Amino acid sequence: MKRNLIYRLVGQILNLSFMFILLLPSHLSAGTPELLFEAGSKAYLEGDWQKALDHWKQIEASGYQAGALYYNMGNAYFKSGQLGKSILYWEKAARMMGEDDDLAANLAIARARLADKLDEPVRLPVWDWFDLVRARFSTTALAHAAVIICFLLFAVMALRRWIIKNAAVKRGLLIPIWIIIALLIFDLSLVTLKARDDMHQREGILLVNEADVLSAPASGTGKLLFSLHEGTKVRIHRELHDWYEISVGKDKQGWIKRDALGVI
Repeated sequence: MKRNLIYRLVGQILNLSFMFILLLPSHLSAGTPELLFEAGSKAYLEGDWQKALDHWKQIEASGYQAGALYYNMGNAYFKSGQLGKSILYWEKAARMMGEDDDLAANLAIARARLADKLDEPVRLPVWDWFDLVRARFSTTALAHAAVIICFLLFAVMALRRWIIKNAAVKRGLLIPIWIIIALLIFDLSLVTLKARDDMHQREGILLVNEADVLSAPASGTGKLLFSLHEGTKVRIHRELHDWYEISVGKDKQGWIKRDALGVI
């Protein structure tokens, strides 16, 4: 009875795993324009940041998306003194390839230069740790991990059912089976949350030196609520004509001109 329950549970989890993996959006395009990338890299090493960006922006304009491209563009924007765009492209890179040590360090340095010091909602430390894990790995990496965990689970289940005959060893394998199931559930939770964020949660980076946030999407009638400065990250709730309704920090919300933001 207990064994049948385990197999049914594993089967349901595996079905969900493959469903989530199949539904993941693809961020890669075919036909990498290697020559433009290499030309941009050469210009970057020579200290010509703008020329490097000109090459890399051609790649971006072609529809190609890659974490390495966005990471390099963020570096070039930072070197050329464009704080907002450097954070924007590093944030794009983080969504595609996760925050590795170099990327996390670059973002920390850039964020330390921000003029806006905002109060964030107080949260339990466990949620901060959970968000840190989510940021560390890309959706693709988590999906690959889910596949590996599934195969590992299949292997242990096969050993227990068909190869190992000793009853005591079989009972002992129940512990690693439940541990692997817990890891798979945790991994799928991360995949689900990241996929949900990619599809529904829009965020942006302020690209202008300073922008006013108004109570209504109209320059003439909206009341000035507060101002934001270059590099600040905001949540985008909706769009109306040339305006975004945004929120930032713990309790600040209003309307900002659309051309002041770069969407991550």
